[in-house]
Amino acid sequence: MAMAPSRGGAADTAAVPSRLVQTLEHQGAVNVVKYNHGAKYLLSGSSDRTIKLWNPGSGKGIKEYRGHAHEVLALDIAHDNAKFASCGGDKAVFVWDVASGAVLRRLQGHFGKLHAVAFSNDAGLLASGGFDAKIMLWDMRAALRDPLQVIRGAESSITTLDIPPDSVEIIAGSNDGHVRAYDVRMGRVTEDLVGAPVSGLTPSPATPRETMLVASLDGKLRLFDRANGSVLQTFAGHKAATTRSKPAFARGEGAVLAGDDDGRLWTWAVLDGAGSSRAAHSRAVTSVLANPGGSEVVTASLDGTIKVWAK
Repeated sequence: MAMAPSRGGAADTAAVPSRLVQTLEHQGAVNVVKYNHGAKYLLSGSSDRTIKLWNPGSGKGIKEYRGHAHEVLALDIAHDNAKFASCGGDKAVFVWDVASGAVLRRLQGHFGKLHAVAFSNDAGLLASGGFDAKIMLWDMRAALRDPLQVIRGAESSITTLDIPPDSVEIIAGSNDGHVRAYDVRMGRVTEDLVGAPVSGLTPSPATPRETMLVASLDGKLRLFDRANGSVLQTFAGHKAATTRSKPAFARGEGAVLAGDDDGRLWTWAVLDGAGSSRAAHSRAVTSVLANPGGSEVVTASLDGTIKVWAK
């Protein structure tokens, strides 16, 4: 397990952020929020059918993107920060130019609501997944209208996707209670049984091929050893039975963060699983982010707000 506790030990890592710095608002539920690469700006998607680009330090909105006819449920940003992808109730993936706000491509092929989208490290490949239990791979360098490949195997909705840096591996969580890692080059799939619908997953920022954090709707957060599928630590105490919510690593991976259905922000120490929480939102938390370059933590919620917290 390639994890080191942060300075200060378990008591320090379990302390939740206490100071509210900014509150950013949508007109509808905020379903997803992402840092750009470099973590200077935030991108958010909402049930109000808009996507917004924010400066989290000043709390100011920079740009608004309109084009979706239904709720926006997932976002991912290309590593050069020049474009991003979004999806949701439209059953299609939109690829946007960040600067101009233009829709560069609209990718269609799924027959249900989409819950997840992810770029490869070089942005040459885009993966999407959702209600139809399929993962579609799109070639971003070609003008193809059809997906490059369709991956089947899940028995229920795809809820979350991730493509770790410098990898052609696609990690997918599903409502069928499994996390599956697809090695596209080798044509190989590895399955980990979680046992409850997977609501979010986050590979370790430092060692994505070794460990990952998996949230599920049985009210537990599990740290998996990807080499053998064993559970290194289980974090519990939060209420998580209905809302998809992405967890996060924090403080040199000495702590993990997650939100819950009651709008609380939770922090647990990795070493001993000790946790604490604070009220953060009036409705369920859908995303938690920890700024890799500092102590800033961001939460998004069905209450229509994004909050920026500091120690």
